[in-house]
Amino acid sequence: MKVGLWAEIHRLHEIDRLSRRSIARRLHCSRRTVKRALALVDPPGKNASHPAISIIDPHKPDIDKLIDKYPDLSAVRVLEEIRKSKPPYPGEITLVRNYLREIRPARGRVYQEVQYEPGEAMQVDWGNCGLVRVGEIMRKVSVFVAVLCFSRLLYIEFTLSQTKGTFYRSIIRALRFFGGCAAKIIVDNLKAAVLAGSGQTARFHPEFEALCAYHGRMRPIACERSDPESKGVVEGGVRFIKHNALKGRAEELVIFEDFRKLAVYWPANVANVRKHETTGERPVDRFEQERGLLRPLPEMPYDADDVIASIVSPHARVKFDTNRYSVPPEYTRKHVILRANDEEVRVVHRGAEIARHLRSYERRRIIMNTQHQEAAFALRRRVRAREIEAQFDALGPDGKAFRLGLIRSPLKPIVHLRRILGFLRLYGKAEVLAAISKALEFQTFDAAYVMNLIDQERRKRLAPSPIPLAPKRRDLVEEIQLDEPDPGHYDRFLDEGDQP
Repeated sequence: MKVGLWAEIHRLHEIDRLSRRSIARRLHCSRRTVKRALALVDPPGKNASHPAISIIDPHKPDIDKLIDKYPDLSAVRVLEEIRKSKPPYPGEITLVRNYLREIRPARGRVYQEVQYEPGEAMQVDWGNCGLVRVGEIMRKVSVFVAVLCFSRLLYIEFTLSQTKGTFYRSIIRALRFFGGCAAKIIVDNLKAAVLAGSGQTARFHPEFEALCAYHGRMRPIACERSDPESKGVVEGGVRFIKHNALKGRAEELVIFEDFRKLAVYWPANVANVRKHETTGERPVDRFEQERGLLRPLPEMPYDADDVIASIVSPHARVKFDTNRYSVPPEYTRKHVILRANDEEVRVVHRGAEIARHLRSYERRRIIMNTQHQEAAFALRRRVRAREIEAQFDALGPDGKAFRLGLIRSPLKPIVHLRRILGFLRLYGKAEVLAAISKALEFQTFDAAYVMNLIDQERRKRLAPSPIPLAPKRRDLVEEIQLDEPDPGHYDRFLDEGDQP
């Protein structure tokens, strides 16, 4: 009951001499409330000698005993026990929970702020930023964040994956942005950095240790498991990006290139030039104190490419990240090495680069180099030519002699050989060989001449000409050669139509 209501009830009763019913009607409350207010001599809550009585008060000694014996006992179990007592507790769990909060010590850790010296440490972490359309699919967007702990200078970049190679390359670009290396690099327990354990017992990935050693012998430090607060500087940076850089930009961030532009613009114009809440200074200003204490970067960049052993498929392609990239056809079924970074995919065979493509972030696409495709077509034509020559030589000595003579002629041998092999399906081997033998006698190497010889022999025997069969395969249809149509043939129809 509020003090104001208690005072108004006493005034109406003692000064205006109103009845309880009249007071309840005027104040729009129950007569029971009026009776309870008049029973209180002092204002409610103001006099410790008359504390309000709660239905849980008789059960507090029992609750105290339970908590002394079982400090972590839940409110549900406490409620179950005090409902078994005599008299049983008649209330709900809310009062039980409130009383347990009073008697139990406060839970949770007490954090101690860590002060970092200039050039002492850099913290890195990932953040998830939703989805973006890449071609015909949607892909997850992640943000890599690196922060120098003293100056709070921030580096960010958006990526389409959180793989080991992407993580290492992002660290290298962050170090280039800062212009040097800190003495320590603090990471979470992601698999790209920590293989097993956590904190002081962490066993780091050998490639991550090599990366740290190459860049100024940075000392890797892993957080304890389930303790992201130990890298709170970068955790705060990730939250700051999500709530300030990305909020309200849904219409601006349509394609992935928009995210890349934001990664350049926002740190330079917002994050690194604002007054930091913790330090009270701008990160770019504090960085001037830290710049000279960073360890210099090595002259040769660290090789952080993804390196994968592969075998070229019979289609002259190699597979990477669900996509297939073309290679020259002469390397089919050979062992190669794929070297991929965020921009390119290169194919290496015995130390020599044989193909290079822009990396595609779509899924299940074929990335084709036109030169590779043309080489494959040419190789296929050569294979077909060898097959046709072998089939023609199988006709016997006359067939081989005719083929060699055709090669010496100014004609295209493969065209004539293919046509003569087609005659075999229409007339049979005996008739075709007989015509080839006659053509050899006259040293005439031409498919049309062979056809004329076959027709002459058939007319002598009064044999009908066979009907050519329709090709069963599409590639045979494509091999049919037709003369270009001449529209002039139709002019005579126009002329005839003009005559009266």
